[in-house]
Amino acid sequence: MSNWGNIDNAANSVLGAAAQVNLTPNTANQTNLFGNVTAGAFIAGATVGQFGVDATEMVVSNGSIVSYTITNAGSGYSTDAVVTVSGNATSNATATTGRISAVNVNSAGSGYTTIPSVTIAAPAAITFNALTAVSNTNDTITISTANSKFLVNDKVLYSVAAGNTAIGGLANGTFYFIQAANTTTVKLATAVGAAAIDLTASVSETGHSLTGETATAVAALSGARQAAHAGWVLRTVGTGGRAGRVQEETLVAMGSMSGDAEDTIMKDA
Repeated sequence: MSNWGNIDNAANSVLGAAAQVNLTPNTANQTNLFGNVTAGAFIAGATVGQFGVDATEMVVSNGSIVSYTITNAGSGYSTDAVVTVSGNATSNATATTGRISAVNVNSAGSGYTTIPSVTIAAPAAITFNALTAVSNTNDTITISTANSKFLVNDKVLYSVAAGNTAIGGLANGTFYFIQAANTTTVKLATAVGAAAIDLTASVSETGHSLTGETATAVAALSGARQAAHAGWVLRTVGTGGRAGRVQEETLVAMGSMSGDAEDTIMKDA
């Protein structure tokens, strides 16, 4: 690893780090990688950046939430959702076209040493009349502004109130998938890509509903992760099944690091 020093700035960062994310190891990519906190900048969906970590930052334990990664956008959300975070942080979630599009940090909290649990409230059940809303001819269920709540392939739960009769073709307490959706109706299928289910209207009852899938997310912390050595590290926040998990690879271990220019990810102040 060449072209490095003990001053925390781009010109002194590890030139060879660029090759770790499949970039040409030149000064332009060295500068772009330094202090990067933008998801997807180098690896799709993941946040990868190079940081100079001093001795103070190695022992930081007062972590706070810097961002959230959505691991499942859910379905059926017609309004923004409440988010519950363990500890003292607060957040909420933004719904767009039935799915959670962002989880927002309202208050970052403090004192975290481990990644907190994050719970997004479930979408509200959408009720309809089993007779008047069901078309035997078109195999559709009428729901007001349907395609603002559901998109094709969304997972939904069909529920029937106690004492009511299930719609022909559907079973109470069963998950289905949106086969088609327009401004007023949806069609259901037993699997993604399957044909629409042949529906038969039931009697006039309002105790029937479709409920979308609950969204999930994980938090990313500053400060709570401790680097193995003072020096230059390549820090990666994972995506997909590893969303929110942090990996820190020591590039150059040093006895000291001065001129602390980075205080976003590894806070010492």
